[in-house]
Amino acid sequence: MKKPYRHYRNSLGTRYCTLRYLKARKMLSVIWKGTATEESIREVEEGILEMIQEFPCRSLLSDVQDFFHAPAAYLDYLTWSEWDKMVKDSSEVRCIAHVLPPDAPIPPSIAHSEDSPEVRFFTHTMDAVEWLNKQNLH
Repeated sequence: MKKPYRHYRNSLGTRYCTLRYLKARKMLSVIWKGTATEESIREVEEGILEMIQEFPCRSLLSDVQDFFHAPAAYLDYLTWSEWDKMVKDSSEVRCIAHVLPPDAPIPPSIAHSEDSPEVRFFTHTMDAVEWLNKQNLH
């Protein structure tokens, strides 16, 4: 039986990312905490792709409010269209909500297209969850 969650820990045993599939919402929740190396981030990205293929995910909620590793570079990566295309091509994900730190600049939203799921950015988790719920994806 597949576990609906994964925890990623650094060399000190501190958890830096948790992936959790929420069956009732058909959503993958990704919560980042603290810091992680680029190699660790790639490991999580591979885990995300595996989970959205294993479970019938329609949406992805990525919370980086408490993630401190190179936030500017990571935010640039989050808006990278190749990552969105990879998610769309390998799963049923139609919407991605990113929750950013309150003081982070909010990038423009990305409309759903043949190449990308719809992507929105928020500074409050509940706003992101509310938007995903309104998409009627479950």
